[in-house]
Amino acid sequence: MARIACAVPWRCLLPLCVLALVPVVDAQVEPLQVRAGVQSQRVYVGQQFLLQIQVQGTDQPDPIDIRPVEEDFVVTEAGGGASNSTSVSIVNGQMTRQVMRGYNFNYRLAARRVGESIIPSITVTAAGQSARTVPVRMQVLPPEENDDFHLRLSLSETSAYVGQPVILTLVWYIGQEVQDFSFTVPILDDRRFEIIDPPSPAVAGQGQPDQMEIRLEDRRAIATRGVGELEGRRFTVLRLSKILIPREAGSATLPAATVTFVTSRPDSTRRRDPFDDFFGGSFFSGAFGGRRELQTLAIPSNRPVLEILELPVTNRPANFNGWIGEFDLTVEAKPTAIAVGEPITLSIAVRGTGILETARFPALDQDVRLTRDFNVPSEIGVGEGSGDRKLFTHTLRARHDRVAEIPPIRLPYFNPASGEYRTATSEAIPIMVEASRIVTAQDAEGLGTLGPRQLEVESREQGIAHNYVDTSALEPMPQGWTAPLRPLGPLPIALALLLVPPLMLLGWVAAASGLSVLEPSWLLSRGHRARWKRVAESIDATRQEGPEVTKAVLSGLRDYLGAKLGVGGSGAAAWTYGDLEKHLQNLDAHGRDTPLASDLLEDLRAVFERCEAGSYSGLAPTSVEDKRRLISEATAVVDRIEGSWR
Repeated sequence: MARIACAVPWRCLLPLCVLALVPVVDAQVEPLQVRAGVQSQRVYVGQQFLLQIQVQGTDQPDPIDIRPVEEDFVVTEAGGGASNSTSVSIVNGQMTRQVMRGYNFNYRLAARRVGESIIPSITVTAAGQSARTVPVRMQVLPPEENDDFHLRLSLSETSAYVGQPVILTLVWYIGQEVQDFSFTVPILDDRRFEIIDPPSPAVAGQGQPDQMEIRLEDRRAIATRGVGELEGRRFTVLRLSKILIPREAGSATLPAATVTFVTSRPDSTRRRDPFDDFFGGSFFSGAFGGRRELQTLAIPSNRPVLEILELPVTNRPANFNGWIGEFDLTVEAKPTAIAVGEPITLSIAVRGTGILETARFPALDQDVRLTRDFNVPSEIGVGEGSGDRKLFTHTLRARHDRVAEIPPIRLPYFNPASGEYRTATSEAIPIMVEASRIVTAQDAEGLGTLGPRQLEVESREQGIAHNYVDTSALEPMPQGWTAPLRPLGPLPIALALLLVPPLMLLGWVAAASGLSVLEPSWLLSRGHRARWKRVAESIDATRQEGPEVTKAVLSGLRDYLGAKLGVGGSGAAAWTYGDLEKHLQNLDAHGRDTPLASDLLEDLRAVFERCEAGSYSGLAPTSVEDKRRLISEATAVVDRIEGSWR
């Protein structure tokens, strides 16, 4: 038998055995207690510091109301979590286990104004108990200029119109090593401006060593590091930009920005050239060489002024929608040879100054020169690109075959340099439009109005003729409708082989469903409904993009309705709802005498319009739920049509 060695000495096991025999009593949970603590009670305006609300007596407190603190401080949540501990004591042979439950709320604060500020008492509640913190007094110091550090704000324009983009640039001039820096830029929270990020440069760490991501309170920005001069001295500089869009007229003096950071005290160590440190990779690392005495500083910026003007009302175009700058326009159309109702995709390229990501092209359905000859969706996509170029796509459909061109597309804009409204105009685009024509079975067989096509078989030396020797090689073959059945054997056997299996299958299906196989309308209805069902089941709302889903639904509805109304081939492939209405108005020609209910027609119209808008105008559903809802609504319309037309 194998022996098991025990590595625990007997003198260690004895106390454990004693503890196992000692009765355990849980101590009563302590009452609810709270207190507030800060990193420092002496801070600069805009300097971020940590406020912690420590809770004892529970690890599941209710959410606290921090709004009273926001009067004097900018508050940002910094997480939190349980802080529990357990202690065990033995007295007179009885072991007592005491569980101390706690929770910490963490917030990052920045003072709004100079002077004495108070973090007010904060109430914490849990399980019917409540407790309040003691107020914390703070001394808030003003930021001060420093010979080694400077902060500057500049604007790309000293005056601008409402809606005109203005670039705000912040530059920090750095003359010593720094660490733990943070910015406060109050203008970014000013409701008089819309704040937009400029076009994003490459992400730092991907071949761009002069860029880094920094925080601006609850925002982020990509800053560029480099070198620069100010008042004849060379500095390392950190530069970042934001776009301001004024919302109202007036004179706006921008509040001072602040940068707070940690640096060494003067003469605490030998001064080194920050230019060398920066390119050596240690400038922002916080790894100071040697032993030095550190201090926290806050540097204020200047306060530039922006004069904001109202846009003139005189001569303002009716479809002006906020384009300010100077722009030109080019348009391409594909295809340019189409039939009535077929889609034409317009690619509208706008080039100019200060094009924003949020800029939208004016709605083309308000242009009577277009709507006279084309079906124009009411919406247009947001476009792609920014900076000095943006591309929009739109879809048109010719109403008739007399259209010879797509008229010039126009973009009205305001030129701030001249103070006038102008219009960028594209060139007209020639197109060829053919009348729509339904292809019948006779056309497919060559028996339509064009007459039969005469084909002649030509004898070629290398063709099939060299296989024939003379007429004795020809074997008489039966003619007529039975000729294709000859390889199956005698006619009765051939007919049995062909007809019996399908009839047996059809009889089994009819018996299972309780329907008669002799009802042609049932067979057609089942075929049409199954046609749509195959389309609906093939659409994957989780994988396919919105435009793919809308195009698939629209194509499936056209195919189903075309078959239902007896329009074969591709006659229904380009149907709009207007085309469909024409066929519905002539139901007798389709063997129908029951019109569809008006509410059903409205539902059908709504599905058509949603599909067309999603396929051609950038308004496709984005969520999986919306895609599935569209498919369900289309299926419901098909089911109601099936119930009306059996």
